Amino acid sequence: MGRQHNRYGVHRPVALTAWIMLPVAIFAVIVLLGVMLLPRLLAPKQYVRSADDAYCAAISSDGTRHTLSPEQAGNAALIANIAVNRELPDHAVTVAIATAMQESRLTNLDHGDLDSLGLFQQRPSQGWGTAEQVSDPAYATNIFYDHLMQVPDWQTIPVEDAAQEVQRSGYPDLYANWDSMAHAWASALTGEVNAGITCALEPINGSDANGLITAATAALPNVSITRDTINDDKHSNATTDSTLTVALPAGLSDADQQHVCWQTAGWLVVHAREYGIDSVTANGMSWNRTDGIWTGKESIQDTIIVTLG
Repeated sequence: MGRQHNRYGVHRPVALTAWIMLPVAIFAVIVLLGVMLLPRLLAPKQYVRSADDAYCAAISSDGTRHTLSPEQAGNAALIANIAVNRELPDHAVTVAIATAMQESRLTNLDHGDLDSLGLFQQRPSQGWGTAEQVSDPAYATNIFYDHLMQVPDWQTIPVEDAAQEVQRSGYPDLYANWDSMAHAWASALTGEVNAGITCALEPINGSDANGLITAATAALPNVSITRDTINDDKHSNATTDSTLTVALPAGLSDADQQHVCWQTAGWLVVHAREYGIDSVTANGMSWNRTDGIWTGKESIQDTIIVTLG
């Protein structure tokens, strides 16, 4: 075995030196790995939301959040959209949402007390329509508004009184529990509050551009939607639907433009789960389904950009 001398003239085997250096080398590797991996280990893990954790919220003018499930929010949006298209005042939406929240928790129920059914728990035996009709959210909402319009002074009496005049409930005082929540959702969905609707959703599992265009065109007749296509492969003509451009009506005042813009953007955000919308940009502000908030500074624009997943 080869030998080497140290400074004191003592012979030390070369192999022994190698064994001494081995732990030093291992330690150096560990330190290096630690330096490389430590930032990743200390970095906060990105939360991946599940479908059960998804929610939508209406933000009132004082910053209060009123949270609903995406299903409930979709029904609230339907109620608001029908009122807008019928040119009813925003107060009608507040009354209708408060009523539906008390009657069904904004869920299209297939059961209820006696023969009550649907969003408003309307009874076929009391002349509201057939079981099939009152189970259709659009029909149920329209006939609710038909009856509300017949209530004297419905726009000025308390929300709960207007609701009771229509519903004739055995528990009339309970409608008042939803006044604040209903007003927040009505104000946001009709565009009275800017950037008033948010949803935080699970990751996208496919998108439906055609379905979105069809539904949005029917629900939002004052806007027009075009599809922006991107060439996937420069050697082919294949395209993918990545974004949609929603053009707002021309010639609106700034105030009217804001109402139409945020009413449209609220509808799009609430339907993001259904059609696979990843983000929406409106009036210079942006929302995405992961963060679930609106960011940016508002500036008047004539289009809304919708990005699909």
